[in-house]
Amino acid sequence: MPRVPLLLGAFAPFLAVSAFHLAVKLAGLVELDRATKGLAIPALLLGVVIVLAVGRLRLPTSVLALLLAALTLSWLGDVLLEFFLVGLSFFLVAHLAYIVLFHLAFRRRASWWALGLIPWFGGLLLALAPYLDETWPAVAAYGAVLAYMAAAASRGNALTMIGGALFVASDSFLAFRMFTPLFPTPAEDAFIMALYLAAQLVLVLGVLRTAIPRPAVRTSVPSRPTAAA
Repeated sequence: MPRVPLLLGAFAPFLAVSAFHLAVKLAGLVELDRATKGLAIPALLLGVVIVLAVGRLRLPTSVLALLLAALTLSWLGDVLLEFFLVGLSFFLVAHLAYIVLFHLAFRRRASWWALGLIPWFGGLLLALAPYLDETWPAVAAYGAVLAYMAAAASRGNALTMIGGALFVASDSFLAFRMFTPLFPTPAEDAFIMALYLAAQLVLVLGVLRTAIPRPAVRTSVPSRPTAAA
């Protein structure tokens, strides 16, 4: 696991940008909210690069590529969510990237608690059904992929498990905010966004926990010529 001071320094920009964005949401500054929404995930990506570079750590190429893809797709989902189906599609593919990542990076079976995602999925669709129209197939497909992502996250460590659970909580509240009269205030919107940002950070930390030190580069020293006999 990377050292705590390194993690704090690497993810300080993400924490600062996230705090500012959440403060803007709480203040109800709509235009500034939109302008800062797309800054958090790039700052998180920067943190990943700093941890791996400064800490001289490495992840398997496939795991690193999938992590960067999942974060980039999530960023696209953030900035395009006002076009609902477009943004939802990017988030769906981001969850698929996380699913493949968890299967490649971890060898454990999914935790038993993942069975609780089945009644969650059914209950969520049942609660939202009166408010969904032609979007219900997209919402159902997204919910199924989200549930499988959280189950796959339980194959990893405590951090990935918590990150998957936070993602489920965030998107559940967001669904009620978008499709029902519930959670309409800026404070509730900020709470939902805080859950989402925490989910992304904790998932990243869980994946970085698998990073290993890069081998030191050996410099060859030419041997001295032996004296002639």
